[in-house]
Amino acid sequence: MNFDERLIRVKWIFLLLLLAVPLRLFALQFGWRQQLNTDPHNSRLAEKVALRGRVLDRGGQLLAFSRGSRRVYPQAALASHWTGFYSLDRGVAGVERWKNELLRERREEDGVTSRPGHDLRLSLEMPRQRRLDRTFPGDQGGALLVDLDRGQVLAAISKPDFQPSRVGVDWRGWQNDPKAPLLNRPFLGLFPAGPLADAWPWGQLPARPVSLMDWSLPQPVRGQLLISPAQVAYSVLKSGSALPLSQLYSDHFLGWRKPASLAPLQKCAQGWQWSGVGRLDKQVVSWAIALRPPYLVVLVVENSDRQDIALKAAWQSLPTP
Repeated sequence: MNFDERLIRVKWIFLLLLLAVPLRLFALQFGWRQQLNTDPHNSRLAEKVALRGRVLDRGGQLLAFSRGSRRVYPQAALASHWTGFYSLDRGVAGVERWKNELLRERREEDGVTSRPGHDLRLSLEMPRQRRLDRTFPGDQGGALLVDLDRGQVLAAISKPDFQPSRVGVDWRGWQNDPKAPLLNRPFLGLFPAGPLADAWPWGQLPARPVSLMDWSLPQPVRGQLLISPAQVAYSVLKSGSALPLSQLYSDHFLGWRKPASLAPLQKCAQGWQWSGVGRLDKQVVSWAIALRPPYLVVLVVENSDRQDIALKAAWQSLPTP
């Protein structure tokens, strides 16, 4: 084979390689059309924010909705650790992340036609949320109010909070803030339990309950047990009921059966209560538990050893009989 023949062969090989690319793209477009149109990595499928579902509280008050290409949070910082945030630059957090597949627009099989995402109703009751926020005795810590009959969280606050609508502006400040405003303290914060450590069988707690509370098991650190307020509430709930702890609206009702013993809660004129101080190195927190069935408040105040003040705030947060 002479040089000219070899040159022609090489040209044909390059031509075939060049044709292979559009042929492959053609095959993908028609043979794999459905898979490509529904693949989440397809950049053409960027979600239409205007079609994202709404988030509402138990009574139907809006917590999050879309206005054009923006996500709006009418309750602002008061419900920030419930809603989280939705941002094309910073991602999603809170219930926006937890129920993203439910809230986002629903695409048909062609990947082009869309329907609005589903609305989502939470167990949160905004009047109780405002009361819990108003009575909290500090600027750092967390608290939650639970309906034991339904196993549902009716209110939960985390201090400090943040403005979900300012995620694009304040992101770096939040990341560098030593007070960690993005940390959801009632559910994900771990605090020294102090004398509460031996109160309940913590080892029986699940590592990942079926709800937004994606906590880990209580952690022993230098002889001290670290727990979250949600773990305390869950343990009280399970002592008299088979219901899980949930932040989703539900009509399910199972009356909470008060166990024979609520130790270390102490009987008082208002119901049952407990308070104590937890310490780990320089960290000091005040715990308070107030129980008037079917309502339970668990509260933790950081940088405070005034358990009396914490307990008073817990009772003030409970719904009136």
